[in-house]
Amino acid sequence: MRIIMSLLTFLMLLFAQNFDAKDPRVIIEEVRIWRITQELDLTSEQATQLFPKLHEFRKVERDFRKQRMQLLSEMRILLHRGASNQEIRNVVEQYRAVHIKKIEQEVKSLKEMEKILTPVQQAKFLIFEDEFTREILDMIKHIKKMRR
Repeated sequence: MRIIMSLLTFLMLLFAQNFDAKDPRVIIEEVRIWRITQELDLTSEQATQLFPKLHEFRKVERDFRKQRMQLLSEMRILLHRGASNQEIRNVVEQYRAVHIKKIEQEVKSLKEMEKILTPVQQAKFLIFEDEFTREILDMIKHIKKMRR
């Protein structure tokens, strides 16, 4: 709830200052960075080191989602047309490889964060990411429900 209130406050301030039609994803990312800085009580040095890493991490996530969607689409097509087991196996293997690569990159990112953040900050970061993501998804569901 605290995150939602912060997000709404930030959005109100943002729209009060700037009426440009900004991409909601950009706004959410700005709020995420602002909240991480507050929640973790980052020093300027930590922020300088952490935020480029987070940007890389988000890119890995976006790339994975894109590849995942493409491979799932390909699987649906193969299943629909009755493709051979070998064709389907090849795409499933590609999916597995993409998933493994993502997990390896996540582990690498977490290890890099160990060099930047204290153990307390690492724990706060992991909790924050989980809660923030859940609350954003809840907000999206709520907005969709209101549109109906």
